Amino acid sequence: MELHIDRDAEGSALFRFDPRVKLVCIFALIVLVSMVTDAAALAFALLFAVLLLAFSRVPPVQLARGYLAALPFISLSSLTMLLASGPGSAMAMALRVSTSVLLLLLLVRTTPFMDLLWALRWFKVPALLTDMIMLTYRFIFVLLEELERMRLARKARGFQGGRSLLDRKAFQVLANTIGMVFLRSYRRAGQVYAALLSRGYDGKARTIATYRVGGRDLALGIVFVITGVWTLALQMGWYVWP
Repeated sequence: MELHIDRDAEGSALFRFDPRVKLVCIFALIVLVSMVTDAAALAFALLFAVLLLAFSRVPPVQLARGYLAALPFISLSSLTMLLASGPGSAMAMALRVSTSVLLLLLLVRTTPFMDLLWALRWFKVPALLTDMIMLTYRFIFVLLEELERMRLARKARGFQGGRSLLDRKAFQVLANTIGMVFLRSYRRAGQVYAALLSRGYDGKARTIATYRVGGRDLALGIVFVITGVWTLALQMGWYVWP
């Protein structure tokens, strides 16, 4: 099974858009949404994010998995606001965080990972930070692969698991497995880095595609600007829903 965020990007309607434009538009809207408190304005921003995701043709299953992963944080922040400020603030927090999560899912599911790094480099994000992002991203899947290999090794040796996590034998085996996974992943990460160096890695993010801001990118930017202005108008009371 392919385990990276690029698997859906090529089938997306936003795949060919300039990653710099998508990066600026999405992060600008997230910053705006983070300062909005009006429920109607937040609902409008959330609706825009949902419609844009529908247009992007990203598989709903992948979006649902990403949103469910963030759901505990959304629930915790909303519950905190409910206890501190009441249901209105809790609803606003849920809408705010949900919109931000969906916009970030839109960005990562429609843009290849290396293109995102290239866009960050173009905006003068420090190379050390982008390198850490790239190597962390690679290490996550090295860790998952080692975890799967260790699971198969346990199964091949007849390990069936204990009655519960409190079972001493099962707990001991799982603890040893976790330690070995991190050790093996650390070694493999060193091998991955050596392989990068042997293939000419010099710390620069490169992409096969070449990007130039065109008419469709400007159109996307205009759509985001209109959405941002309308959200701000709802927040400031310049426009009221009929």
